Amino acid sequence: MIIRHMQGTFGTLDGEQLRLDTGLNIIYAPNESGKSTWCAFLRAMLYGIDTSQRARAGFVPDKQKYAPWSGKPMAGELELEQGGKCITIHRWTETPGAPLRGFSAVYTGTDIPVPGLTATDAGEQLTGVSAEVFARSAFIGQGGHAEIWDSAAYDELEQQTLTPENLAAVMEELGF
Repeated sequence: MIIRHMQGTFGTLDGEQLRLDTGLNIIYAPNESGKSTWCAFLRAMLYGIDTSQRARAGFVPDKQKYAPWSGKPMAGELELEQGGKCITIHRWTETPGAPLRGFSAVYTGTDIPVPGLTATDAGEQLTGVSAEVFARSAFIGQGGHAEIWDSAAYDELEQQTLTPENLAAVMEELGF
């Protein structure tokens, strides 16, 4: 999967856009400039937001943490390339208590839905790993660290690990 473009109303983002190039992209910016927000936005666009989370001492759920500062409903667009096809994912808020529950995935520039890509499985279909494995490995949030302690999660990640057998396919997908 190659991420091309993101646009969101999410936390401090108010319609901001981020365009990415093929290959490795490094976002270098001062503190409090939105780097972690963009990372959380990507995770939310792929896997949605767990609206069952509740606030408690020392924990603010994502639906509150990333509620748009502008007061607008949470929404976003993610353009990516997967298997040589360009896909656009939209997520939007239909009801205030359930942000980003609205979902569509179409081939970019068309109204043709991407078969088999749904709100509940988009992240897993596109990355090949569950939300838990993504959060514990590929995505490390602000102040976090990679930690895989669950044996099932470890096995799932191991299946996606770079090996000599899949190196050529990974390099091709990254544009090398």
